[in-house]
Amino acid sequence: MASKPAAAASFCLDRLVRRNLRGVWVRGELPTGSAIWAANHHSWWDYFVALSALRAAGRSDVGVLMDPANIASRTVFGWAGAVGSDRLRAAAELAVSGGVLVIFPEGELRAPGPLGPVRPGAAWLARRAGATPLAVATRIVLRGHQAPEAYLDVVPVPAVAGLPRILADRLAVLDDALAAADPAHPLPGYRQVVRGVRSWSERISR
Repeated sequence: MASKPAAAASFCLDRLVRRNLRGVWVRGELPTGSAIWAANHHSWWDYFVALSALRAAGRSDVGVLMDPANIASRTVFGWAGAVGSDRLRAAAELAVSGGVLVIFPEGELRAPGPLGPVRPGAAWLARRAGATPLAVATRIVLRGHQAPEAYLDVVPVPAVAGLPRILADRLAVLDDALAAADPAHPLPGYRQVVRGVRSWSERISR
């Protein structure tokens, strides 16, 4: 069970998503057991939407691998399950104990675009934890409504060595879908797991 500070931090970050984004949509299955959640890192929102989606699925055992400097400067990140990238063994223990460890294998926040070079730590963590690796293509985009929308394409990775290719491929597929879809409607094939704010046009239309 999460501690009181951890539960409070998780609640606050979930509220942040719900009050600032239109919602979170998911394609694929959210994990029910231990998992390494490996996602591209192209937006400030990336961990928050992952946490919110997992929280909506009833998960409280969620952590994230993060730059130690960010944890030191913001105590709430530590409460919300952040573990420094200088403590890989401690991070792996979360997944070993049945939780979900969110990692960004590019190792840094990058401008939106194709997946950048993937660092080897993701494969090491998956092997160390013996947990299911998931490639999670992530986009937070402003489309046909007032607030941005978050899309998560979750795909199990059969062999951890294939993670970079699978994540890059799924991110390209997601970008193609966003480019082709009607911006007034959610992407086909995705289900909404977190409801956020309605746009002004939606409110007056009611």
